[in-house]
Amino acid sequence: MRDLGHYQVRGRDAMAEAQLERIIPQLQLGAVASEGNAGGTRMEDHLAWPVLSRLPMLLVVRIALTRLKIRDLLLLQEGQILTSEWPQTSDVPLAIGDITLGWSEFEVSGQRIGVRLTHLA
Repeated sequence: MRDLGHYQVRGRDAMAEAQLERIIPQLQLGAVASEGNAGGTRMEDHLAWPVLSRLPMLLVVRIALTRLKIRDLLLLQEGQILTSEWPQTSDVPLAIGDITLGWSEFEVSGQRIGVRLTHLA
């Protein structure tokens, strides 16, 4: 991951990274200009949107296993089921980093597990 000012980019998408390096001064100027705009602007109208919209992101769905002990972790075996305190009927948070985007539920699709977005945060 490269640090470009306060923007962090993974090196996998070299073309997007190169474009981002060229537009960082514009991003910073855009941030200063938008501070005076109380109504705000749409993210899609920003000069950098064509590049930023293609950057990869990792969405994470987490279920806490609060009763797991270190000894349990050391004794893990294939096929073992780890149970959580999370109620089956409750939605689970969907997040990017520390930002919760919304809530979701698990769903089986063929041989894969997916998540269905139930509502936005």
